[in-house]
Amino acid sequence: MATTIVPSDLIVTITESYTLNGVTYGNTMNKTYADNGKVSQRVMSITANEDRTAFVDILSLTTEDGQGQVVKTDYKYFRITNLDTANTLLLRAFNGADYLVFEVSPSSSLLLMDSGIDSTEVDASIVSLAAIQGIDGQSSSTTESIDIEFIMVTA
Repeated sequence: MATTIVPSDLIVTITESYTLNGVTYGNTMNKTYADNGKVSQRVMSITANEDRTAFVDILSLTTEDGQGQVVKTDYKYFRITNLDTANTLLLRAFNGADYLVFEVSPSSSLLLMDSGIDSTEVDASIVSLAAIQGIDGQSSSTTESIDIEFIMVTA
């Protein structure tokens, strides 16, 4: 089967601008990820969890494309945004045995722009995105759901 998809570049631009006592600080950073042919983007709800034990599946990183899953060896870029204005998103990365949890504050985003995660507090087997099998989330509230938005770009 011939495809009509033409891989293209993802350009991520981050601009920081801060003024303190009349002095301006900040910078603009551009990063290009070349030859990408796939994108997953979604807005979804993370339901409230009364007993704080269950997490909601957001994305699986596997060996093949499918519903709610992407090929992890093709990973290039991941951004998740907590669209809630009051509750924190507890974001969990799972490697099959261990979890790494990030707190994403209300109206904030988490970017995973490269294939490595650096932490001295976790098992060495989860220090790269190549080891991550799934990303899931939980609302910090036991009574209120939160909305999130994510985008993942792969080769």
